Amino acid sequence: MSRLTDRMALAKVILSELKRQELSRTELEKKTITKAGISAATFENIFRYLTQSGYVQKNSIEHRAKYVLTDKGAKLIDAL
Repeated sequence: MSRLTDRMALAKVILSELKRQELSRTELEKKTITKAGISAATFENIFRYLTQSGYVQKNSIEHRAKYVLTDKGAKLIDAL
């Protein structure tokens, strides 16, 4: 598989988890690493891309707020 295909597969795992329920960053990281068999650094890279691109966001301004899927993220997961 190509590198882009691998990244989109990881993005799909993260977005699918958030589609089911709101999760803290730590919970999301643990679930993603378990399901995809990736390293924490790989998770950080794809998670940073998803948040900076507006696919994922915090549901409040609190420090330990949970992350949610945005409308833009829902459209991406449907496209994947």
